[in-house]
Amino acid sequence: MSWERITPPTGLALSLAEAQLAARVDVDEQGKSSLDADIEAAIRTYTSEAEGETNRAIMEQTWGIMLDRFPAVIELTRPPLLEVVHVKYRDTDGELQTLDPQDFFVAKFGQPARLMPAPGRRWPATAVRADAVEIEIRCGYGTDDTAVPDSIKGFLRARVAEQFSTGKHADNPNVRRLLWPEVVYS
Repeated sequence: MSWERITPPTGLALSLAEAQLAARVDVDEQGKSSLDADIEAAIRTYTSEAEGETNRAIMEQTWGIMLDRFPAVIELTRPPLLEVVHVKYRDTDGELQTLDPQDFFVAKFGQPARLMPAPGRRWPATAVRADAVEIEIRCGYGTDDTAVPDSIKGFLRARVAEQFSTGKHADNPNVRRLLWPEVVYS
């Protein structure tokens, strides 16, 4: 199984205003700071760190999953799952087919979500090749910071505050504890 990000996140997991406060920077009457680009870069960097630590997609993004064949159950290991965009496969003649959504079931209870044949159905036979099955999913909490869990926002605030108080990349190992409630084990 291989994963490839198709569409990266566009929004920030922590609002710029919250991050400016954490960084203790002066803002003008429009709420702008000369360090805004650096602050946004820090938010994106530490969001990636949080994704790696928690095994989650934090901001909305699209991923492609390639498989050699259909296993009985496919774990969609970038929770939270927003949508299975499509399930495609190469039939035994090598032709690309799109599976009808009625033919598969997404078990969203528990994390990660699982994809399996719908009750009473089976996965179709596939060509014998490395990229026989292609799945596209959208995952994450949303396009802005409003649905991001407070524990993740707390982690991001702590990382931004540390970076802008020391002037170097934040690495306090104790801050990772803020992410513990959000870790997905699979």
